[in-house]
Amino acid sequence: MTDKPVTPRDSASILIIRDGEVHASYGRLQILMVKRHRNVKFAGGAYVFPGGKLDAADRAIEEQKERNGRADVPDDFYGFRYAALREVFEETGLIIGTKGGQPIGEDLRRELADKYRGDFLAGRINLADFLARSDVSFDMGDCFPFAHWITPKIYPIRFDTRFFLCVAPVGQVPSPDGHEITEVEWMHPMTLVEESDGDLMFPTMMNLKKLGQAKTVAEALKLLAERQIVTVMPEVVTGDKRRFRKIPDDAGYEDVDQSRTRAAVDVDKG
Repeated sequence: MTDKPVTPRDSASILIIRDGEVHASYGRLQILMVKRHRNVKFAGGAYVFPGGKLDAADRAIEEQKERNGRADVPDDFYGFRYAALREVFEETGLIIGTKGGQPIGEDLRRELADKYRGDFLAGRINLADFLARSDVSFDMGDCFPFAHWITPKIYPIRFDTRFFLCVAPVGQVPSPDGHEITEVEWMHPMTLVEESDGDLMFPTMMNLKKLGQAKTVAEALKLLAERQIVTVMPEVVTGDKRRFRKIPDDAGYEDVDQSRTRAAVDVDKG
């Protein structure tokens, strides 16, 4: 446990959704989850949403390309969308955008991934290089602010994370990067919550449960439009036998069950 709180690192994550197979209880809504390699330091072995740390270059690109679209997102989400969509491409191979103004289907997605994804992962090109060389444009109109979470002050590794919601591009097939990400899978949000046994971090579980209040993509987007985003920094409270986390009542989350969640890092070993 640290004596002085560390400064949280800006990061972005994205909930990619689609209407898939019908579940008897939970409808058609599915979400793309990625599983982190068990040997990575942060959240090793956990199911998470695609995402990662903000690169200053990502913010600069958004500020350059989306000057007229700033009013579409709250100030504290502006500059994070390109980071989220870059991470999606790196971790899953999906491209949420267009090429030459046209939708990107699976054949073109695979062609672009084969040509550029390896260079991305190896650090030989950055996002600006990819966008310039590929003629791809990310679609900001389909990248909606969903939630804002900040890691509690007692943790040795902290993130200030903006979560976005995005509808999956039609026909594209995701694949893991094989480095940080070992699996990608479409799941019904509440099925994953029910079956999880230590594979989910607390923010992941809570945002899955929030998303799982909808049964279709259309319903998820409708609920999102009706809600106001409340920043969540859980308060860690130590009881007689266990530590638990409290979140604001007005943040839009229902049952705060944390019995089967896991920590990203061990707070007692920080």
